[in-house]
Amino acid sequence: MKVYAKCNQCPMEISYATNTNTRVEFAMRDGEQKNFKCTNCGEENIIHVDKFYAKKSKLPFLTSVFAGIIVTIATLYFILFTQSNFIIIALGIPFVIYFILRKQDETRVSDFNRRKLKGRVHNI
Repeated sequence: MKVYAKCNQCPMEISYATNTNTRVEFAMRDGEQKNFKCTNCGEENIIHVDKFYAKKSKLPFLTSVFAGIIVTIATLYFILFTQSNFIIIALGIPFVIYFILRKQDETRVSDFNRRKLKGRVHNI
């Protein structure tokens, strides 16, 4: 998952790839503060884990488009060579893939953004 933070000196976003799903996991794995050098202004930034936020990914859309292309090719094959009525089932597959992946991505983003490391105490 990619997490983002704003540079302290300029409005540029700094991105960081991590395998964690919450801020607590992020702090345990990478520490409570992370050092970054801004690619825009060149300034060194020390960013606290609570300043990071997650965004929705484009992966569900891209995956469903790729699945749609494959399903379209498979549907054309079945129509041309087997005379099967596979169209109705095949056209629904990319939509199902998209909605499942989008829901998982929304859950992941909201889990990361909802809880802060400092501030209000949460029962995790």
